[in-house]
Amino acid sequence: MSPQPVAAIIGMGDAYASLVNRKDPLQLAAEATLMALADAGISKNQVDAVFTGRSPWADKRSQWSNIFISHMQMPVVMTSELTMHGAGLTSTLAIASQMIAAGRAEYVLCLQSDATELFVDAVAMGAEADADPQFEIPYGPTIPALYAQAAQRYFHEFGITEEDLADVAVANQRWGRHHPHAAKARFGEIDREKVLSSPYVATPLRRWMCSTWGGGTGGALIVTSPENARNARNPIYLLGYGSTTTHEYLTDRMNMRECRFESLGAFPNLTTTATAEAARQAYAMSGLSPSDIDMAQISVNFAHMGPIVMEDLGFAKKGRGIDLYREGRTGVNGDLPTDTNGGWLSFGQPGISCNMDSIVEAVRQLRGEPLGLAPAARPKTVLVQGAGGMLAAGAVLVLSSAT
Repeated sequence: MSPQPVAAIIGMGDAYASLVNRKDPLQLAAEATLMALADAGISKNQVDAVFTGRSPWADKRSQWSNIFISHMQMPVVMTSELTMHGAGLTSTLAIASQMIAAGRAEYVLCLQSDATELFVDAVAMGAEADADPQFEIPYGPTIPALYAQAAQRYFHEFGITEEDLADVAVANQRWGRHHPHAAKARFGEIDREKVLSSPYVATPLRRWMCSTWGGGTGGALIVTSPENARNARNPIYLLGYGSTTTHEYLTDRMNMRECRFESLGAFPNLTTTATAEAARQAYAMSGLSPSDIDMAQISVNFAHMGPIVMEDLGFAKKGRGIDLYREGRTGVNGDLPTDTNGGWLSFGQPGISCNMDSIVEAVRQLRGEPLGLAPAARPKTVLVQGAGGMLAAGAVLVLSSAT
């Protein structure tokens, strides 16, 4: 029995900015939205609701989704920001599908944009947005330092090494160097030696094991019912979704002693994330399993998160996610091409729009329209995983080009 889609993407638009072609988040969002509307063949007046993730780093005005519809002169029935850290953006498609199923909307616009590097002193930001003001910030952590604690624990529990993490960086760069908007494309091919010779940012994480700020990106999706999608050009169907959030700050997670979700294992732990439960929900809704997935777009802001997320998604047993990278399974000729735009490690993180970048890449690959490399075999089913906070939230989408 084939899975039944719960919604469909019938329009997609993406926009890009750089130091020589500056655009602010509103410009990027408007450009992507106009492309998505044209792609879907509808007007802005047919959009019933607009959902975004949290406000961009480069435009922190409150009620940013309202700022956007005002800018577009586009009154709607409902607009809201989903602020489950960055994972909220991934879940906008879930909320859109629910609103459509309830008969409260025919067309929903999901969008996100950011251009942190172009408008914000990213170095000066530190970890203030993601660190506990009482128990973490006084010690002056950086975001890499907080993630490095989880990396050290992962090393301790499973015998992972820096050499293993270098393989993740190499694998992502092999994709990213071919993408015209990837932040690290200009560095070309790299090898394990190059990664391991780069300086430490926060032990055991070296520079090449960390994502960088990208320029600026915007992405927009027009979501509607599967019935409306029958006559659309290249519709992409949403087969399942899931989301979970467990805490706010890393010290909160380290002190958790119990959890309602059995899929997250025994607590306390730092090596299984909310993505494990989000994936369980998405697989159950879609009727699919990890073996049915042709491609993955995941949130790897630091190299150790690659194998951890792959494990949480069910593609490998806990502690063995690194094998997917070692064996070339995530590459062009692999059976599970992953992060085909370079992912966050090589494409970069323009800001809060990084989760939308993953969805845009999934849609482009499913349509056979990638801006960078295409895998040896065009995918029919792509899993998109979004994350946010200090291992705090995860969201998963299962997308397909066929019903």
